[in-house]
Amino acid sequence: MKNGKNSKVLLGSGLLLAFTSSLCCIVPLLAILGGAGGTMAAFSWAAPLRPYLLAATAVVLAFAFYQAYKPKPKDACGCVEEKKSWLQSKSFLWIVTVVSILLSAFPYYEKYFHSQAQAQTKIAGNESHIQQATLHIAGMSCDACEGHVNNALLQKKGVIQAKTFYAKGISMVTYDSTQVSIQQLATTIEDETGYKVLP
Repeated sequence: MKNGKNSKVLLGSGLLLAFTSSLCCIVPLLAILGGAGGTMAAFSWAAPLRPYLLAATAVVLAFAFYQAYKPKPKDACGCVEEKKSWLQSKSFLWIVTVVSILLSAFPYYEKYFHSQAQAQTKIAGNESHIQQATLHIAGMSCDACEGHVNNALLQKKGVIQAKTFYAKGISMVTYDSTQVSIQQLATTIEDETGYKVLP
C-alpha cells in the first residue's frame, strides 16, 4: 500500500514540475484567451527556474519508471501480489510522462495557438507617416515570449508589422504614426504581456 502512495506522489510531482516549468509560457496564452493580460507578469518568476524544473521533472519520472519496472522480489510463501489500481499502473505512468513532455515542450509549439492576425492597415499615397521603432523589453525568456509580444502588438490598430527577438530583448515595430504612438505601443506590451518596456 505504501508503494502505491509513493507512486501517486511521484506521478503528481512529475506533472506539477512539468507544468511549473512551462508556467511562463502557458499562463500568458491562457491570459490572452481570457483577456487578462496583466496577470502574466505574476508567473514570470518561473522562467529562470525552467531548466532546473525540467531536470527535476526528468529525475522524478525516471525514478517513477524505475519503481514501476524494477524486478519484484519473490515471496517466500509464493503469495500473489495485490492488484494495483489504474492510478498505479504502468499505463497511467506513460500517460503522465506524455503529458509532462507536452507541457515541457509547450514553448516550442505555443506559437501555433496565437491567431495569425495581421494589421489590416491601408497605407495611403503618402507613406511618410509609416515609421519603425525598436522597443527594448525586459522579462522575455523564450520563443513563446516573442509570440506574446508580436500578438499583442499586431492587435493594436495602426501596427503594420512586429518582429520580436527575446535573446536581444527587442521588438522592431512598423506602425502608422497617425493611428498609434510609440508610447501606446509600449503601454500595450506592458498591459497585454506583463513584460517591462525599457526607456
